[in-house]
Amino acid sequence: MTQYVWTLRAPGRQDLPRVTTLDEMQDELMKLELPGGVPPVWILTNTGSSDDAGNGCYTHNAGGENEWSLTWTKLDS
Repeated sequence: MTQYVWTLRAPGRQDLPRVTTLDEMQDELMKLELPGGVPPVWILTNTGSSDDAGNGCYTHNAGGENEWSLTWTKLDS
């Protein structure tokens, strides 16, 4: 089972660091109901800032309290 280290950062919130599977990461992100309406599965599979090693980042840049970012790194299994 592949694990990911990931961190969500958003204004007005403490950073949310986690180590989970990809499915668990997507579940947690959906529960947070982040602004922007971008489904987590799309972020993790379609961002131009991810690489073949399983590392990536995504920034929802809407400004103010609606801005947030996600970074992730796939751990070797």
